[in-house]
Amino acid sequence: MRRRTPLSSPRRLTSVLALLASLSGPPALAQYRPPPMSESQRLVKEGESAQVSASAASASGDKKDAEEKYRKALGLYEQALAAEPGSITAAAGVGAVANALQDWTRTVERIKSVQAANPSELSLAYPLGVALFKLRRFPEAVPLLEQVSSADQAEHLIVHYYLASYYLFAQQGDAAVTRLRRYLTLRPAKLSANDHQIHELLGRAHVLRRDVAAARASFTQAQAGRPESASVQLGLASVLELEGKPAEARTLLEGVTTRFPQVAEPREKLARLYLASGELPRAEAQAVAVAKLGATPAAYLLLGDVRLAQKQAPAAEEAYRKVLELQPGLVLGQMAVGKALQAQGRHEEAIQFLEAAVRSGASSVELWASLGSVNRRAGRFQRAVEVHRRVVEMVPRQALGWMLLGADHFATGQWDQAIEDYGSALVAEPDHAGAKQWLARALAHRARDRSGAGRADDAVRDLRRAFDLDRSVLMARRLTAALMETRAYGDARKVMEQGATLPGATWREQLLLGYSRLGAGDAQAALEAFERSGKQTEEPDQQAEASVGAALAEVELGQVDAAVQRLTEVGPSRSAAGVAQANLPRVLVRRALSRLEAGDIEGADRDLDAVDKLGTGKRSDLAKLVLFARGLTRAESGRHAEASAALKKALTPAQPWAWPNTRALADAFALYKKGQVAAARKQLTAAAKKPMPGQPKWLVSMTGALHRREASLAYSAGNMKGAEKALKAALATEPEDAVLQHNLACVDWRKGKSADALATWRKLESSVAVASLNLGIDAQERRHEPAEAVDAWRRYLASGSGPRMAQVREWKERLQSLHGLAEPAGSSAATGATVEDTTP
Repeated sequence: MRRRTPLSSPRRLTSVLALLASLSGPPALAQYRPPPMSESQRLVKEGESAQVSASAASASGDKKDAEEKYRKALGLYEQALAAEPGSITAAAGVGAVANALQDWTRTVERIKSVQAANPSELSLAYPLGVALFKLRRFPEAVPLLEQVSSADQAEHLIVHYYLASYYLFAQQGDAAVTRLRRYLTLRPAKLSANDHQIHELLGRAHVLRRDVAAARASFTQAQAGRPESASVQLGLASVLELEGKPAEARTLLEGVTTRFPQVAEPREKLARLYLASGELPRAEAQAVAVAKLGATPAAYLLLGDVRLAQKQAPAAEEAYRKVLELQPGLVLGQMAVGKALQAQGRHEEAIQFLEAAVRSGASSVELWASLGSVNRRAGRFQRAVEVHRRVVEMVPRQALGWMLLGADHFATGQWDQAIEDYGSALVAEPDHAGAKQWLARALAHRARDRSGAGRADDAVRDLRRAFDLDRSVLMARRLTAALMETRAYGDARKVMEQGATLPGATWREQLLLGYSRLGAGDAQAALEAFERSGKQTEEPDQQAEASVGAALAEVELGQVDAAVQRLTEVGPSRSAAGVAQANLPRVLVRRALSRLEAGDIEGADRDLDAVDKLGTGKRSDLAKLVLFARGLTRAESGRHAEASAALKKALTPAQPWAWPNTRALADAFALYKKGQVAAARKQLTAAAKKPMPGQPKWLVSMTGALHRREASLAYSAGNMKGAEKALKAALATEPEDAVLQHNLACVDWRKGKSADALATWRKLESSVAVASLNLGIDAQERRHEPAEAVDAWRRYLASGSGPRMAQVREWKERLQSLHGLAEPAGSSAATGATVEDTTP
């Protein structure tokens, strides 16, 4: 039997429906009761109420009531913080109220540990950062304020102002501009009346950035719509300084001090400008006026600086010590006293004073820098280096410490280390002008030492780098001298052509330019530079040096006579006399060789005699050159034995001024003059196997001379065949030579080829005077035509030059007398001097 499920009773159904209804309907809400407050929380709440009341009293102008309520709130917050030391709200309350009461130390003492435990909490970073800033504990304050500023909240507006003030103090113009602009963006409209202060600070920041236009615009905006402000005018004076207008800046400040006689800052700035321009009486007057306006540290610091500039170091010390009396521990005052002691030569006292300041707890970059520098000046170089390394550690991103270390090593001649230090300064600040200048000087000193040690190439490398860093006349001069020492005259010329155009260039730069151009082979440009050098000075000694340089250029230009005159009339300069004495013998030898080439044997001998009187000193090469020139003059004079001996002695051993084949060439010449043509040709052939630069043309000319001499000797001996062969060989190299053509015609005439000879002589009569002589001889001797002979000899005599002039005149007059031949109408008898006979 299947079991049936029993039905529920009516009462049970009713209860189930009631339960469903209760679940499906709205919930029943119980009354909320917050958990009971802790003692700390209760105190914080009471403190907040008291703080609100204090703020209201302050807003209404009741300062006394506001202070009482702030102190009540502070007490409540401190109790709350004591009850719960880690409470953020209690610590924030303490900081806010203590700052309102300007109790900055209390803020730092109470909430610093809480903030350290909660570094991201802005409600703690803000009051703590402000309190530290007010206590001038900037290294601690600035990171906190920068953290708050990054949140960019309007309630923290003042943080941007504080940071901008610090950045101005730290000379960080860009950072100050960023904060001030953000301040102007966030500040509420009701504070816009004070924007002039922000624009003035912006102007100061732009001055630090050396942005002249932006600085002027900011100061102008700060002044707009307001009564004239002395501080703004002070800023505009700074703009004028940046523009390179110190005189206008002084004029502006003179007006400001007249309109604002009781304001110290413009007077102080004006006094600094007077100091910078060397107007010490005016600077003193302003400094005294500043001191009368108020016995402030800044006033006595200024007065001390004036006294120090007036070389009154004791008075400066007195003023600086008053600075420390007014503000003990002021770093600027401590450094100033040290400076005054140092100026009195009291280095040890200065060191003790600054060391005492350090031991007392004073610590700043400026103080350590001053202490190290005083030690250096006192000769304590190791201590100076130790102290200045501390400066590097304090400001590793600045050039200051490295510059001071460089000065320490520079003072002891440690050039490698000094160069490394100044290089590090440039890494820190690539545009640091002082680092570039002193690095260049250190390089120049090392270059001097390297040059003295025979390392000329290393010296040149140092000086090239120095000149790149310091484009000054001095560096150009040093580099040019080093390059000339290594015979790099082309590079020396390039450097000095730049150096001669630099500010401060004088006659000496033109002198060096002349020598570099002379070494580079441009004698004409060198002469121009030497002449400019002489015109740029009125000192006789300096003009003499320029004149000697010009003489050397004239020698290269072939103006040897002018050069000799300059070198023999030097003037009062010992330096110029030394150069002239060293060069005059060489120049005289040069002129002797030139005269020898021109056929002036007597003139060449006179110059060589003058060299013998002057002497060649220890210059054996010059003595050998003089002997060589003597050998050539002896050869030209026909003193062949003396010539051969002199040439052999001059070229034994081989001389640096001679080519490897000079001996063969000299022997060929001597043999040529002696008439030993075959032997001369043999020597010439040997020399021609390895010709030196410039020799091929001379070898061709000498070969032609040998052919001529051979022809002359053969002609004189009646060997017409030999003469003809030699002349034709000479004509092969000089086919247009009229004299050779004439002489070959003479050979033809002697061989019976009269018609050919006459034709050639008639063609050459206008260019070779002796052709007329030969035409007359042919007419008289062969064709018996006296009238024609007289006419030919008349033309010969009219030329005014040629051999046997007197004899030809006698021939002509004799024929005229014998045959009754008169002179043509209007003609006059030619006159002429007898000259040496030559073989045609």
